[in-house]
Amino acid sequence: MTAINEQYKLLGRKVEDLRQKEDFYPTPQYITEALLEYYQFKGKIWEPACGDGRMAEVLKKHYPDVVCSDLIDRGYGKAGIDFLTSTTHVENIITNPPFQLAYEFIVQGLKLADKALALLLPIRYLTGKKRAKLYADYPPAKVIVIPNKVDFLGFGSPAMEFAWFVWEKGVQNTTIVWADTHDADTKRKKNSSSRLLG
Repeated sequence: MTAINEQYKLLGRKVEDLRQKEDFYPTPQYITEALLEYYQFKGKIWEPACGDGRMAEVLKKHYPDVVCSDLIDRGYGKAGIDFLTSTTHVENIITNPPFQLAYEFIVQGLKLADKALALLLPIRYLTGKKRAKLYADYPPAKVIVIPNKVDFLGFGSPAMEFAWFVWEKGVQNTTIVWADTHDADTKRKKNSSSRLLG
C-alpha cells in the first residue's frame, strides 16, 4: 500500500482517493471466525451492512437465525435498507460498518440491539474524545484485538489494525482479549502466494 500511496502522490492524487466506492471492504472469513471464537451470541442476528455476504455466510454456519441487509444492492441480502434510519430492534447486531459512518453505527446499534452489538472497527477507535465520552456511558463488554493488520482487498500490504468491539446490555466492565489468528493468517498468506504463482 505504501508503494501505491507514493504513486498516487506522484500523480497529484490524494491518498483518500484509494478508498473503495461506498466504503466496501469485505471482511475476511477468519476475522468473523475470531469474533465467534471469543464471544457467543444468543438469539437472532442482524447483519445490516452485509455487502456481498462474506461475513453473513460465516455467521450462518454457527447460528440458525441470521438476517442480512444493506443500503447498497450487492446481490446479497435485502437491499435498500438504511440501518441509520431503521427502528427495527433485534437481539444482536453484527457488522463491519462503513468506515466513515462507524461512530453513527455505534450509536444506532446501541439503540437497536437488545442483547449485543458487535462492530469491527479500527483499533484507533479506542481513542478520541468523542468516543471516550460515549464509552464512559456505554463501555464495550469485550474488545477482541486482531493482532495482524487486516488485508480486506488482497493488496498484500494492509495498513490498519482492527478489533471487534462488543457491547452487551447490562455489562459495564470491559475485557480485552487478543485473538489467535496466526494459523488463519498463515493460511491466507499461503493461498495468496499460490494465486500469484499460479
